[in-house]
Amino acid sequence: MIQTLYFVRHTKTTQSGKLLGKTDPPLTTASHQQLLTIFDSLSKPDRVISSPKLRCLEPAQTYAEKSGLILSIENELQEMDFGLWDGKSYDWLWQNTAHPSIGEFWQNPWDIAVPEGESMISFSTRIALWWHNFTADRTDDTVLIVTHGGVIKQLLALWLELPNGVSSHLNCFEVGYGCVVKVTVFYDENGKAWPKVVF
Repeated sequence: MIQTLYFVRHTKTTQSGKLLGKTDPPLTTASHQQLLTIFDSLSKPDRVISSPKLRCLEPAQTYAEKSGLILSIENELQEMDFGLWDGKSYDWLWQNTAHPSIGEFWQNPWDIAVPEGESMISFSTRIALWWHNFTADRTDDTVLIVTHGGVIKQLLALWLELPNGVSSHLNCFEVGYGCVVKVTVFYDENGKAWPKVVF
């Protein structure tokens, strides 16, 4: 049994140039339409899953309603919570953060935590648990999943079995706005999920 997944990162928001985790701006009007065009370019899914953040949820709702599809909102697919840095511009963060600085965090997120934010261990555990629960259903449908860059990077690290703390996949993967990552999941006779990233 094979399942097909399309993970899509949202497009640009009304607060471009800022570190967005829990901060919840919507997409620009043009970006909203751009994302709908991306959805339309994919094989039609059987259902849609979205992060609850507006930048993912609003276009997912528009597409699901237009296509007559069921939409599920899953809190686990939210972006990492960047604490006191959340919603700040990157320029401000580079100029005003120290001990830790944003540069130190990007280079070593496993050991350096964002002030009052979500730890990398907590974030990776949340995403791994979502994946475990998602694949426990063992279906052969096609699913559109609208989420965030950090979530997709963490899933890539999980699928590739990159060890925690050894490689900073926050830096080694580039997941741009509107990026589509296609994954096929083969479920063997024991129900084990075998994901394959399709380029």
